[in-house]
Amino acid sequence: MSTSETTTMTAPNPAAARIPKKTVKDFKFIKEIGSGSYSTVFLAIESGTNRELAIKAVSKELVTRTKKISQVFREKDILALLTDCSYAVKLYCTFQDERTLYFGLTYCPNGDLLQYITDAGHLEEEVVRFYAAEIIEALEQLHNRHIVHRDLKPENILLTDDMHIQLTDFGSGVIMDNNDSPPQSNGTKNVDEEKKPIKRTNSFVGTAQFVAPEILKRGAIHVGSDLWSLGCIIYQMTTGKHLFRGHHEYDIYNAVARVSYKLPDDFPPLITDLVQNLVRLEPSERLGSEETGGMEKLKSHAFFSQFSYDTKWGNLLNQRSPLETKVKLSSRPKLSNDELETMSSGFDDRVEARLIGLRMASDAPNGIDAIVTGSSNISLSNETSSLHETDNQSTLSDQSSTKSMYNSPSSNSSFNNNAPVIARRLQMPDHALSLSEQASKNVYHKFVQNNLIIKQGILDKKKGLFAKRRMFLITEGPAIFYVDPDAMELKGTISWTADLRIEQKDMKTFLIHVPGRTYYLTDPDQDANTWCKSLISIHYRYYNTDPNRKLSTTTSYSSSSSSSAMQTIVPVTEL
Repeated sequence: MSTSETTTMTAPNPAAARIPKKTVKDFKFIKEIGSGSYSTVFLAIESGTNRELAIKAVSKELVTRTKKISQVFREKDILALLTDCSYAVKLYCTFQDERTLYFGLTYCPNGDLLQYITDAGHLEEEVVRFYAAEIIEALEQLHNRHIVHRDLKPENILLTDDMHIQLTDFGSGVIMDNNDSPPQSNGTKNVDEEKKPIKRTNSFVGTAQFVAPEILKRGAIHVGSDLWSLGCIIYQMTTGKHLFRGHHEYDIYNAVARVSYKLPDDFPPLITDLVQNLVRLEPSERLGSEETGGMEKLKSHAFFSQFSYDTKWGNLLNQRSPLETKVKLSSRPKLSNDELETMSSGFDDRVEARLIGLRMASDAPNGIDAIVTGSSNISLSNETSSLHETDNQSTLSDQSSTKSMYNSPSSNSSFNNNAPVIARRLQMPDHALSLSEQASKNVYHKFVQNNLIIKQGILDKKKGLFAKRRMFLITEGPAIFYVDPDAMELKGTISWTADLRIEQKDMKTFLIHVPGRTYYLTDPDQDANTWCKSLISIHYRYYNTDPNRKLSTTTSYSSSSSSSAMQTIVPVTEL
């Protein structure tokens, strides 16, 4: 552990000292409601008060190994400073046991903003205006407390019972000042100040589609980073799409660094002007920065002049959310007192087993057994994926119909299905050139045994109650490799045989079933459908079979065909 991390962990924080101390025995853990790269979030009920809380359980082993200790304690310190902020989740208590740190947070029963954008396709202008205004008020409260969020995105905007916002996930945040003086006039911190504990992280933070260029380049900290993210969120609410897009994160980062984006021709004029004034290269030029007139200037933008008569800045929390009347809010059956009485308090192996069982049962369409034998609930909407070349990489795009592809004769396949799987290369022009370009430009090439990468991206790989963030690489062969993106270390492979099955659970989660094991994967960008379509397309091209069929529980793993398929990749034991 570094000296700075030790200082951060032990330095007294007056605000944090006021947080009540509890123990794990004070709570009954009901169900899992979310997960991240080193934490899992549970709905829990406090014994005695029956108060519902979201308990964030952080693995000590994972944060130590991934050097995220300072990030965890930074989030705690920021939450302690936001106890009177009406637009941020509250930190009610903290406690720990031998393996885990626990944070008791506000429970927001209606999920996050992203799910409503995804379900609706895009939000109506009235809804965009309301939530953009609430985000602006939330940022004003944060920035007045010298806090920059730095990872603002729809997934980190939770919705309360009455559909108002609560910001969450402050692990990437930074406290710009530790005293009562206002932020510097230019909104930045100088190099010497950035060396002080807690004020700055030394590694890249944020999410590709929402991260500001100065964060990407590790430049000076500026409140304008959140204004950039606001512009990206407004665009996504309006269109249902990301403002910055690319086949790989590398493409997205390049677009962000160049501020390279294109608005649709029919994009609403007022929103066009708002986005263009928020998404600017220089933080000081973004509407809402101190240099442009501050938040009052942003609030006076013409887009917000169309508020109804009774909707006032500073009074939004007392207004009815336009989403509350347009969506069916989630029903939350309450546990009876008898059920609560019989439920064990604390978090031991029995509770952990119960929670894992509940998660698996809720994921499976027909109970726990269906995880192995059940059919997939994925809907492809008559779309499938075809292979083409973009930016010298083989990527996937949706073009033809699933039915026509699945019914095509095997003789039309680009592959000789009788050849050993390991020898199957993509039959495409300039394959050697594409592979050479990949070797020189893609840092993950060294992990894929000289195979051409068809799709790659970050996924959270669940193991027990905690997830590990991995870069997944789907290659010709076919093969699946996964790499620790922090340590740049190959962690494992998934044996791709004819028996592999794909199962999408929701917009965020999907499963890969292979004989003897199921991989539980979550896409942080909530685009599980694209992953599943890609995997299905590749599987059919190699094996000419539907990977959504049921797995046989009596599959023979010693057959010659299975043995041949198992040679697809060299197994690497998960570390």
